[in-house]
Amino acid sequence: MSKTSREITKLSPNEERLLNILIDKEERETKPKRVGNDVVYEGLEELTKEIGNRELKKLLKSLTSKGFLSEKNFDSAIFCPHCDSIETYSRYICPQCQSLNVQKVQLLEHPFCGYIGNRREFEEDTDLVCPKCKTVLGDFIQAQSKTHTDKSKVIRVIGSSFACDKCGSKFEKPQTSHTCKRCGATFTYKEANYEKLPSYELTENVESLIPNRFVMDALRGVEKLITEKGYEVELNAKLRGKSGVEQTFNLVAKKDKNLLLLDVSAWGSQNDLISLLGKKMDFDSKPIILLDLAGNPNLASLGKPYNILVLDGKSEKHLEILAGVLDDVERTRDTTLRWMLAREKKGSKTDSF
Repeated sequence: MSKTSREITKLSPNEERLLNILIDKEERETKPKRVGNDVVYEGLEELTKEIGNRELKKLLKSLTSKGFLSEKNFDSAIFCPHCDSIETYSRYICPQCQSLNVQKVQLLEHPFCGYIGNRREFEEDTDLVCPKCKTVLGDFIQAQSKTHTDKSKVIRVIGSSFACDKCGSKFEKPQTSHTCKRCGATFTYKEANYEKLPSYELTENVESLIPNRFVMDALRGVEKLITEKGYEVELNAKLRGKSGVEQTFNLVAKKDKNLLLLDVSAWGSQNDLISLLGKKMDFDSKPIILLDLAGNPNLASLGKPYNILVLDGKSEKHLEILAGVLDDVERTRDTTLRWMLAREKKGSKTDSF
């Protein structure tokens, strides 16, 4: 989804601020989490304190509709319809008299003698005892064990139901009542606010909003390293290739006759690799490098056949790997220089040595 300049300028200050916060997050996404009475989004806590939860949700929805965020299903929650608190708890109520005095009843079977009855009928002090054959079955957990050595002491749970201690009704499914811990309000599932809690992730459209933001942040460390190796570095440089066409690279580095060309892929897109391959054909450069900030493992294997080195920008070792590559280039240059000097000393005019 492309955005025109006019559409981009419609972003409010808070929308731009929210996007900048997510850009600075390593994961480039935010997930909801429950904190006390509220739901907060990771990394957006300070913004939420300033503008409130409702306004934050509006910002997230607005940026999603404008194509800068993508929404993914993550969680759902019950909110109080009176105070909007997420801190609620549920209780069962009798569908006949609406009493909260409801209990869950388990139906047990003692296979040894065939007796079937309510768990309460088996309970005797801290043990279970079969009402029919008077076998002491032990505690409930022991009696359910399928590996019990004494089969006469084994029971089965064959079902459950509910009973109301107030009116005596028995039923399979109780009604559910929700209570808010914050304001104390009691409400049914029909009255509850049941909302999805999606996660949000930045889309590629953010690059059009903040030109080169990802690229420039990534290039600072690369520029420093290459400069320390004695190269002259130019960012966002334009070079005219063998075809006569002017090409733009995120970084161009020169040292003597060595030329290093580097592009950055902010999102690990295969199109970025294809674009660099097209430019590579127009230059005699070694090495050609794509710095992949998204860490797409497929790009590295795709670049190998074309001698394009793909560096995983999410790896802490990508600068170390780049330093090794530059050292290899330097060693190759030294070998070539020694070969040329030796050829001149012998007075050779051939290309072989």
